[in-house]
Amino acid sequence: MSCLGLAIPSLAQQHAHTRGCATNTYLEALKANHPILEQEQQQAQQAVQEKLEQQRQWQNLRALTTITIPVVFHVLYNNSTENISDEQILSQLEVLNADFRRRNADAANTPAHFTPYAADTRIEFCLASIDPNGDPTSGITRTRTYRSDFDYIYDYIKKSDNGGKDAWDTNRYLNIWIGDIKDDVLGYATMPGATLPHLDGVVLHYTAVGAAPANRFGSAYNLGRTATHEIGHWLGLSHIWGGDDASCFDSDGISDTPNQEYYTTDCTGGIEISCDNGPYGNMYQNYMDYSTDACMNLFTHGQAAYMNAVLNTSRSSLLESLACTASIRSEFSMAQESDTMIVAGKSIQFAAAPEGVRATEWHWEFGGGVPATSSQQNPVVTYPQPGKYAVKLTVSNGSVSDIEMKEDFVHVTVSNLTVYPNPTADYLYIEQPARIFVRQIELMNSVGKTLLTAKVSSRTLELDVRHLPPAVYFLRLHSTNGTEIRKISIVR
Repeated sequence: MSCLGLAIPSLAQQHAHTRGCATNTYLEALKANHPILEQEQQQAQQAVQEKLEQQRQWQNLRALTTITIPVVFHVLYNNSTENISDEQILSQLEVLNADFRRRNADAANTPAHFTPYAADTRIEFCLASIDPNGDPTSGITRTRTYRSDFDYIYDYIKKSDNGGKDAWDTNRYLNIWIGDIKDDVLGYATMPGATLPHLDGVVLHYTAVGAAPANRFGSAYNLGRTATHEIGHWLGLSHIWGGDDASCFDSDGISDTPNQEYYTTDCTGGIEISCDNGPYGNMYQNYMDYSTDACMNLFTHGQAAYMNAVLNTSRSSLLESLACTASIRSEFSMAQESDTMIVAGKSIQFAAAPEGVRATEWHWEFGGGVPATSSQQNPVVTYPQPGKYAVKLTVSNGSVSDIEMKEDFVHVTVSNLTVYPNPTADYLYIEQPARIFVRQIELMNSVGKTLLTAKVSSRTLELDVRHLPPAVYFLRLHSTNGTEIRKISIVR
């Protein structure tokens, strides 16, 4: 759908001479085009609340491990000024790690009355060293664009066919796009559970990236706090004052941030009271306010807990990412059109799907398969006999390797619907082949009276006939192939 019909107020008019965060406006535009996102965001928030309950509202903070998020920066530039230096980008990474771990030098500026609330979030950021193909990368991409600037509503900065750059796998990377954003916008972000995978990430104006002196653009927002603020949104945090309007009747949902009427436009120092939040007033030093960069210096314990809960729910795939390591993880699946359940004598094509550095060697082992081993990346294997078989894949790039073993991964069924043994004295087994599903069976005597019925929920059904006298019976099978009748002999 197009955004052309959206009535979105100009952020330049709405937040002139302020931080210029477009996250809320951007999110509303996404929801207008994709109504399902409202429900997805609510589900993500519910999952976070359940995780917070498990964490007992951050009481076990010291027991939690540090989470490292792999980052890739995409620089979109129309001229040399917008093509900011690696130094400026690396400065931004340093700011993020300092701010989120509360190792920022200006943590000393947190007022004494707010210091007990200030938290080390135990979240860190690393520059990706492996790209989505497993090849080495600097973690920075550079793309010359024909666009003089980017509109945050259309989100073209994230689309290669519109002058932007497509996201790297958002399950493995935090994508941060850098470019010239229209309407005095310094940044915006997607929220957890309220985005589309190819749009997920953070966008920053090139003048707001990193800290001086690496950031050579003179403004009140040149200390790298725009990225800290927007990643706070990406990890689920709302603005500290709540909704977009000035009000004392909304909230950011975090218990240890004071109720605050509206955003802060500057940093005059001292205590600013609103919404009866005395004696200490607004926490305008919080990264989720609109204060100038030099004024910001803390996340609270409640905000830290919320962000960690997001990373353990809707963004949990990042916890398994190898994008910042030189390691490899073995993984495999079936090639398209293949299935792990087949009829005896048929073949399966496997597909290696390792993560981490690019694999150069594959060693497969197939229980019950022909061939029994293979060094191909995507081998085809035939299974002559019914049974359940394991598959093992060892991947390597010459220096590192990993093994993935999946027990009973392949299920080879009989070729035809089979009833055995016949004759039988105690139990009767009905085994169905792949792609045929028996739904119900009926055992009848010679005059058509139904003696036993059973619904089938597995590939092999065991029918107890020990209580029936010796005789000839008829088994009626209702399957996806239709109805058929088999003659059964019970003997003693």
